Parts: sequence; C-alpha cells; structure tokens
Amino acid sequence: MSGPRFSVVIPTCHRNDLLAKCLEGLVPGRQLAEGDYEVVVSDDGSRETAEALVREQFPWARWTQGPRRGPAANRNHGAAQTSGAWLAFTDDDCIPQEDWLKHMHAATVCLDSHVFEGKTTTDLPLKGPLWQAPVNENGGFLWSCNLVVAREVFDRLGGFDENFPFPHQEDVDLRIRLKALGEAWEFVPQAVIHHPQRPATSWLRRARSQQSGVYLCHKHGQPLSFANLDPVSFLRAYKRVITGPGPLWDKARFLGGMVAEQVYLLAKIPSWKKHYMNEVRGIEAKD
Repeated sequence: MSGPRFSVVIPTCHRNDLLAKCLEGLVPGRQLAEGDYEVVVSDDGSRETAEALVREQFPWARWTQGPRRGPAANRNHGAAQTSGAWLAFTDDDCIPQEDWLKHMHAATVCLDSHVFEGKTTTDLPLKGPLWQAPVNENGGFLWSCNLVVAREVFDRLGGFDENFPFPHQEDVDLRIRLKALGEAWEFVPQAVIHHPQRPATSWLRRARSQQSGVYLCHKHGQPLSFANLDPVSFLRAYKRVITGPGPLWDKARFLGGMVAEQVYLLAKIPSWKKHYMNEVRGIEAKD
C-alpha cells in the first residue's frame, strides 16, 4: 500500500499554544507506526500563523495556509492536501490520547463501517458556568473533534458544507447527510480525545451562531427548535447554573447572558427564517 493509511487533519486559527499540545499527542510512533499516518495543519490565521511553530518544533507535520473562510472550509482544504485512505479529524484545542489512532485503525479493520467516532472527555466538573468543554462519553454526536471517515465517503459527500454563516452545526449537517447516504457509524470508546475546559463563548457570539441552526433546519426541511427559547429547558439550565460550581458573580453574569440571548433570538429568528426560506426556494427554483 502506498502512502499513509490515516491522514490527520487539524484546522487551526490563532491558537498556537493549544495547537502545540495537540501536536505533542501525535508525535510519529505514538499513535501508529511511523509512516502509517500523516498530520496536516490547515491554518486560517491572519494576524499570525503556526507555520514557524510547525516547522521548528514539529517538522514531521505539514503546514498549509487555509482558505480563511471558516472551519468547514479549513477542514476541507486540509483534507484535500492529504493522501490517506482514512481521514481523521480533530481540533487544535484537543489532545489526542495515546493509541487514539491505534484503536481507530483496529475499528476500520474489524468493523464493517466507513465512519467512526471516538470518545471525547474533559476534566469534570466544570470550573463554573463561564467554562465549557464538549463531552461525548457514549457516542451518537459524530463531532468533528474526534471523527474518522473513509476518504471515498467524505469525497462523495462533498466534505463539510462551507455555507454555514457561523462556525456551528457543520458536523450535525455531516451526520444528517451521512444518514441520507445510508452510512451508519460506529462508536469507538477506546479512541479518546481529551478536550480541556475553555472559557465559555460569550452570549452574543452564542446567539449569533444560532443563525447556523436556522440554516440547518431549512436546508434539511426540519422544524425550527431552540432549547434556550423553551421555558422548561431554560428553567432547567437556570437551576443547573445556580446549584453548580463557580463564584456567585460568574453565575449572575451567565444567567444574564442567557436572558440577553433569548431576547436577541426572539428579535432575529423571524428575519433569519425568512432569509433562508427564500434561499431554499431560490435553489429549488433553479433545480
């Protein structure tokens, strides 16, 4: 077999300190035998890039300038620079644990599937409401921070949809399109990616990112549903924040952000809905 079996794609943007920790977990020989996998860093940075970091500290990895059109396009660009039969995606703020790819490799050999997701962990409990980290202990999410997909299937899908207005929901969209293709996926709990806690997204950025949710629903003909606009879900989240860890001031700031997010969405969703409804009709008319 010519070329590596796995191509690891890492999109990055202005997070060199975190990227370095990610790459440390992918040192040749730590995951699979040297030559069985390659690592490509696709860099969307503009103020600075990771080129010097990769060249000087991780010369076995390959750096490429990303298209600067968001993480979906960045992942697609990185994948296009690789040659492995399997594409393994993780993020620059994640730390692949030892034998992550070894377990993914065993799954590709033993299981009749073209798509695999691993376990994503963090140090729990969270430090407080102003901290966040994705956790996937039991599978079913198919998040792009711990995903392996056969190149043939990825190419057939056309990669990640680059039309999402904010970096949000692209992996959910990929999951929906995989189901439409009849491609089931397997959960590999031994293939672990650690996602350290990070400062929570601001309420305004979180609210704006919901525009991607509106786009997703109209793209796939699904009803709009926002948990943060549902009174029961809001009260449950309110209770979790109040009874959870963290300083009282942080809790007050987070709860205020939740209310502000609701007000923002109530004002914006009608116009977003109208915009994407017209966009979908325009596409259907062209077809």
